[in-house]
Amino acid sequence: MFNYKSGTLVAATTITLLAASCKIPKVTVLPAEDKLPAHYPANSSKDTMSIGLKPREVFFQDPRLQAVIADVLNGNPDIQVALRRIAIAGAQLKMSKGALLPAISGLARASGTHYGKYTMEGVGNFDTNLSGNIEEEQKVNTNITPDFWLGVNASWELDLWGKLKQQKKAAQHRFWAAASGQQWMVSILVSQAATAYYELIALDKEAFILAENIKLQQRALEIVKAQKDAGRATALAVIQFEAQLLNTESEQYNNKQRIAELTNLLNRLAGRYEGEIIRSANWPVNPSSDTMQVGLPAQLLANRPDVKEASLKLAATHADAKAARAAFFPTINLSAYTAFNAFNPNMVFSLASIGSQLLGGITAPIFQRYEIRSRFAIADAQQVQAFYDYRQAALTAYNEVVDELQEIQNNKEVFRLKSQQVAALNEGVSVANELYLNGYANYLEIITAQKNKLAAQVELINTQRKLALSSVALYKAMGGGWQ
Repeated sequence: MFNYKSGTLVAATTITLLAASCKIPKVTVLPAEDKLPAHYPANSSKDTMSIGLKPREVFFQDPRLQAVIADVLNGNPDIQVALRRIAIAGAQLKMSKGALLPAISGLARASGTHYGKYTMEGVGNFDTNLSGNIEEEQKVNTNITPDFWLGVNASWELDLWGKLKQQKKAAQHRFWAAASGQQWMVSILVSQAATAYYELIALDKEAFILAENIKLQQRALEIVKAQKDAGRATALAVIQFEAQLLNTESEQYNNKQRIAELTNLLNRLAGRYEGEIIRSANWPVNPSSDTMQVGLPAQLLANRPDVKEASLKLAATHADAKAARAAFFPTINLSAYTAFNAFNPNMVFSLASIGSQLLGGITAPIFQRYEIRSRFAIADAQQVQAFYDYRQAALTAYNEVVDELQEIQNNKEVFRLKSQQVAALNEGVSVANELYLNGYANYLEIITAQKNKLAAQVELINTQRKLALSSVALYKAMGGGWQ
């Protein structure tokens, strides 16, 4: 029974515990976030449109590439792993929500106990049966004393200090972080699929150029052989032309190997052992087109999934630190039960057998404070670590966009110059052939002209390939691909 003295004792205990809580450590105040630049250095436009906001079906308009991406997203095992992470985080969120509510459980039990003659219970039961104040059905069986209990238990921790609330917040942030992680996985897979697809197109172009140059070199070899038979060329010239032809033919097999490797890569990304990659013959971007829209750097924080994931993990660890600090404070628990309870089986379900109890308790940590301090120190350090992880994610995202913008800009200039070089070398091969046939040039000049032409054509393709891959990388860096 509650009385004034017991109430005073509880109040005094609570005041003492709260006074001790003044020594509880504070959660570390995190440094201020570094502000992103207002604009990208390679793009001074104030246009807020960003390619990262475009759905992948809009950005990648090649229907064959869209089919490849769909195969990858439908069959990739990493996507399934990411979805399971979301399911786990969702279950943990539900569990944290349940911790705020009272726990209610039903219980039924039956027992039979034989108490010794010299035990408190044995003496009490014997003495009770001799009392004239009890009825016959209230007498206790002293040989085997039964006990029947059927009722409902309830317990509830009052979240006065916000520990359970902070744990719920942490679980919410981790759930959304898992969802952002899955989005980032989709963005990565879209980028990998598009990159491999464009690499295959580049290799197809290279295979075509190799085949054309092999025809040209075969024709040149036939001419020099005819001139050798006529005494106008030496055996060394024939050997040099043959060596050049063999080198170009060997490059065809290197090209085939790279095509096979990329095909296997796309099949592996799609979660299958084999399959044909049907692809277009067209390049995805026009090297002379304008700079892609990138919007403003601040948009990265809202659109790029890995940055959002890092931000949500930071929020979760901050809530963890607050929950760990709340563990220093006393815990107040309420418990209650109501049940049918009797030692007479015939009286179990009578109204007179109904019993109930309401109990409140305060539990304060004393000897385990080192453990609680250690847990708080860990949680506090983890939130500081998460802050720097977030800042690093934002910095990485910004730098990736800047790098890709600069690479696109520089490769456009390279493409312009390489196009002029290829045109000049095409004309140079024709001139060298005419001069050689008229005796004004030797075979080495023809070989050199053909070799330079082939190298320039391959470099031009590589430049186009770099432009295509940079467009994919920029799209991913802007947070595109997961929408």
